[in-house]
Amino acid sequence: MRLLVLALALVLPTSLATAQSTTYSKWQNPDTSVPANNEKLQEFVKKLNALIDKAEKAQAASPEFLRDLRDLATGFDRPWRNLVLNDSFADGNFTANPVWQVSAGEYWIEKGWGLRTSVDPNAQVQAQPQTQTLEGKDAAAAIFGQILNQALGGKQQGQTQQAAAPSNAVIHTSAAISNAFSVTVNMSAWTAKGRVEIAAFQGQFAGPGKSAGYRLVYQPEGRLELRRVSSRGTTVIDGTNKIPSLLDKKFHQVVWLRHSDGRMDVSIDGSKLLSTTDRGFSDPFTGLAIINSGGDYIFKQVRVDGT
Repeated sequence: MRLLVLALALVLPTSLATAQSTTYSKWQNPDTSVPANNEKLQEFVKKLNALIDKAEKAQAASPEFLRDLRDLATGFDRPWRNLVLNDSFADGNFTANPVWQVSAGEYWIEKGWGLRTSVDPNAQVQAQPQTQTLEGKDAAAAIFGQILNQALGGKQQGQTQQAAAPSNAVIHTSAAISNAFSVTVNMSAWTAKGRVEIAAFQGQFAGPGKSAGYRLVYQPEGRLELRRVSSRGTTVIDGTNKIPSLLDKKFHQVVWLRHSDGRMDVSIDGSKLLSTTDRGFSDPFTGLAIINSGGDYIFKQVRVDGT
């Protein structure tokens, strides 16, 4: 307990004094560099978390105090310093820099908006009738078979059939994503149907429900979940029904953070909605996928940062 208070007393006044003594300084783009102050802050947060771990094991302070202290440290913990991918789709395509691959359904660029995908689970695709040229005995047999089929109440030859449309639309990109990551998605939902999944997967992408990794699942009717997909199946790690509606045709920022110790936080427009821990995967991830199951969504930006 005393050790923790001493660490805060030594570091925080120094940081505050530095901030007060400086009015303006040369601006640095946080996307391209990490300021020295951030490096020092990260080092402090790392040491503070180590002290909290020791205090928890030794039961040197009340659990409530340690939890509050860890929450404070988490608020300043930003270990994701390496840009992995950042696509705003402003170039009018999704086939280069980075390369996205569509494996099911449709994705296209909605001019002035971004990457769009729409799936109508009730849609039907009309199949083309099959035609075949027959002669002689084969033709006579075919005519006889057609007459017999009609007599028994079957479909007439050449009649078109309705096939079910794809139930989802899937797109993915390969990227070297560290086990701890930050995923930022600016998106809008246009129908109160279906769901959309943001998937950090391992290995070669094999499709929905088959590629191991984590899924952030948003359902427009009011549900947000974190899922783990492995060889044992799909497990819901955490979920909530208390989420804001995105059905206002405006873009909303979804941020999914994963720390090196397995802690994961999910927020929408700066409001934290999920906070949980899962250590089911310790290896890096190999890509990111978007899975649309029966909805209509537009993505203005997809960004991933790693450690």
